[in-house]
Amino acid sequence: MIRICLVLRLTVHSPRGLQFQVGADEAVAHIRRKYGSRWLGASQEFLNLGNPSAEFLPFYYCQGTVHGIFRGTVSYSDSTADSKGNMHSGSRHTTTAPQPLNTIFGPNQTQIYAGYKYNIRHVHTALRNEENPLYLRKMSMVDATQATINLFEQSTATLKLFVEEEVKRQATETARAIIRSFHPGASTIGVEFLELNIRLEEVTPVFVPCYVVKAQYDRQEYTLYVSGTNGTVSGPFLINALYAARLSALSVAGMFILLWPNKVTGLALGSLISVPVYYIAFYAAKMFPSRRRDYFRWQRKKLRMQHEEKDRDGFRPHVSSKRVEEEYRRSSYWDTHAFQNRQHSSGPVRDSRGYYRALGLTGTESVNEIRSAYRKRVLTEHPDAGGSSERMAKLNEAYRVLRDPERRAAYDMGN
Repeated sequence: MIRICLVLRLTVHSPRGLQFQVGADEAVAHIRRKYGSRWLGASQEFLNLGNPSAEFLPFYYCQGTVHGIFRGTVSYSDSTADSKGNMHSGSRHTTTAPQPLNTIFGPNQTQIYAGYKYNIRHVHTALRNEENPLYLRKMSMVDATQATINLFEQSTATLKLFVEEEVKRQATETARAIIRSFHPGASTIGVEFLELNIRLEEVTPVFVPCYVVKAQYDRQEYTLYVSGTNGTVSGPFLINALYAARLSALSVAGMFILLWPNKVTGLALGSLISVPVYYIAFYAAKMFPSRRRDYFRWQRKKLRMQHEEKDRDGFRPHVSSKRVEEEYRRSSYWDTHAFQNRQHSSGPVRDSRGYYRALGLTGTESVNEIRSAYRKRVLTEHPDAGGSSERMAKLNEAYRVLRDPERRAAYDMGN
């Protein structure tokens, strides 16, 4: 039985960021190069790329320790010959004794995307890099004038679930490597943890530069990601449907010709069957990228709803954090954010137009808390849910003002 215990006695550091090292034109060139080199990849004349959007995506860089006990199941493949020279294959299995595993995980290998806005797999592929922790800076030293800063959508309470999954994968790979060192000739190795204790000790919120590019292909819109530090490209596998259909049809026709005893009959049957195969392969190749995109969107929506209650506070330090007394408003964006650093009076906040009251707020909440409150109100106040249009218009007006730090500051001053 696997027992996983993730202890959150952690330190939440002030946010850090990475500088853009790749230009927008370079990002487009990297995309063209990657999608042009894929076998059966997208047809370049039908791949229309929009203007790259420079954005900083939120990540958690995590550090901690792992202590566990595991055992392995090792399989060997054997081939023997009988007296007549016929070969017979078989397999044998063995189970190793329980072994301890004591290791650490660091920010160079445990980097978790802290949002639901974009495809998590593609973002991880493009933006994870072992060298990133070496170049972290305070956000006051990062040039973000032409870029969009994305909010942290996951709290540290939600983070533990994703860290548990990622660190368990790392621990499994480490355990498999240990077993492989004693059984180099094994064909397969399975790992079972009898006990696995993960201790998350430090978390650094990091804004990672990324170019987000909207691409039009085959009348569908897709999102591509280019790392702003090294130009790594990630995105959906866009298939050239015409090439895929032709290859499928030719493969079927060739198979019939090769396997059928009468080549003329094989050619006739292959030609006949290759026609429906051509159209099936063509439309399957056209539909696969968009269906996969929609599936991942549904997954992100499900994750967002599943963790909404835990995520409403953004990355406020956990209740057991060593820095729990540190105000969230001081660390929710970066060290010198204009609104988060301003002095808040202990008295009531001015609410001349009732914007805070409309959202059920007091005036000292973070941007993430404002957004969470707005979402909850929409679920009940939207006209489709039985609410009124006037009430919904009031909520939209309040949200437009309060989510913008400059407009919110002006509103709090009574302007």
